[in-house]
Amino acid sequence: MMFGFGRQRRQMLEAELQRFAEEMPQLGMTRLILIGDLVSGKPAKPDTILELVVVQDTDEPYHRRPDFWVSHLRPAVGTTFHVYTETEFAEFAEVDPVLIRASQYGDQLH
Repeated sequence: MMFGFGRQRRQMLEAELQRFAEEMPQLGMTRLILIGDLVSGKPAKPDTILELVVVQDTDEPYHRRPDFWVSHLRPAVGTTFHVYTETEFAEFAEVDPVLIRASQYGDQLH
């Protein structure tokens, strides 16, 4: 058993989140919202990941959009990117489960 693992994992996730928040605007991100376990305040576990809602201007199909962020940021921890355009964000805010969570529980970072 490893004592302090939850705290260490949370620090790793928060450090990576800080790096993303600093680098992503230059890559076209206009809005960044943290959702998931990290924002809920639950203790971090080995499988706790960063779950992010990203808004950017893109012509890529929805299912290919996270690839851009993975290839450019090369996350050091598990990360899920939910990427929307500004129009989609506004249009689907009340029907998309991810966007509903973002508006109800998310932590807007940018």
